[in-house]
Amino acid sequence: MTPTTTSGLDPVKLGRFVSAEHLTGDALARVHGWFHGAPRRPLVFRDFLRPEVAEAVGAALRDLPVWSRCVTAFRNAQETVEVDEAGWADRPDRVARHFFARPLLDAFEPGRMDERHQAVLKNFISFAVISDLLRSWLGAGVGFPLEKRTSVELACYEPGDEIRPHQDLIENRVIAVNFYLDRDYRPGAGARLGFRNEEGREFAVDPLFNSFSLIPIDASCHHWVEPFAGEGRGRYTVSIGEHRAA
Repeated sequence: MTPTTTSGLDPVKLGRFVSAEHLTGDALARVHGWFHGAPRRPLVFRDFLRPEVAEAVGAALRDLPVWSRCVTAFRNAQETVEVDEAGWADRPDRVARHFFARPLLDAFEPGRMDERHQAVLKNFISFAVISDLLRSWLGAGVGFPLEKRTSVELACYEPGDEIRPHQDLIENRVIAVNFYLDRDYRPGAGARLGFRNEEGREFAVDPLFNSFSLIPIDASCHHWVEPFAGEGRGRYTVSIGEHRAA
């Protein structure tokens, strides 16, 4: 697969979600150079989604009725377990403290939320997770197919919430994807994506509205989310784990 060509992609369907400037051979070449280059680093596309899509998904995330507190600690090097929030900040084995949308399917029950927001979320999750639209774009960039098996998490944060350094070394997982969809986020509000590569160099990515970040999953790298310092709930994020097809 040639990484600088859009051959094999569906530009019409992709163009319903992704801004036109990211549906080019140059954009795919950026992904290819990033994934196969060294040293490892994050890759960020600003204004990735069509503006009306980003606005609609961001509003739908704010309206979700299923935000659930999630506080975790390490069970072992790769597994985590939910724990009581009391004393979490002082635990050496602490991992994450924020909100997940769960069970997400409950949000689509009749009457649980605005029907327009339900439709927006269904369409977006179909694009990003269920269909091959996003995977086809990523696969065209990295130069190999990605599995339909994936993971998806919808998350938001309150002041002080964070995710500690970890690796996500799940079998065949090669990329972590993040859509940042908080219209009110401003630089200085914390909650930056942190990344440390194989050379020990650290990077920080501001979760600016309608940004799309990619980080490599590798045994020599760690990533985290700095504490959120905004007001109320924020940093609305859709996170996806992508796996190399066996």
